[in-house]
Amino acid sequence: MAEFPENVVRRAWLRANGRCEYRRKTHRHKYVRCNKQLVWGNRGRVGRGCWEAHHISFSGGNGLSNCQILCWACHSRTL
Repeated sequence: MAEFPENVVRRAWLRANGRCEYRRKTHRHKYVRCNKQLVWGNRGRVGRGCWEAHHISFSGGNGLSNCQILCWACHSRTL
């Protein structure tokens, strides 16, 4: 799958406020955002503060509505 354009990643980053957007289901059946603080310069790296722009849907294209910012731990869960 093609990567997101840089301007889409920047807009998604701003929307996420530099935090992981992954929503996981808790034992109480509510969805809670991971919300880990991320570091802009750590995109594509592994470890604390590292993150990647992730496609929400394989068929959704490379626009902002299909882009979410995930910490590396949450991103690796989706692979």
